[in-house]
Amino acid sequence: MKVAIAGAGAVGRSLARELIENKHDITLIDRKAEHIDEAAIPAAHWQLGDACEVSVLESVHLHEFDVVVAATGDDKANVVLSLLRSEEH
Repeated sequence: MKVAIAGAGAVGRSLARELIENKHDITLIDRKAEHIDEAAIPAAHWQLGDACEVSVLESVHLHEFDVVVAATGDDKANVVLSLLRSEEH
């Protein structure tokens, strides 16, 4: 399964590790450069950018993902991402 996780903090990384162990294809998206640490989870794809920006979502081809997880520390951003994702379907 192809999963995008918006938010590469503690929750997003923990979820990514678990999903990778179960053979899922994971992309982590975060707007904070300090959260982008490819060495921490080398099997994941990493994208620096704001998951509320349509251009960022288009750059990762969000429409190709089976699941999108909104795990940022910002409730408003999580809602916006959820709404953007629901508009795609």
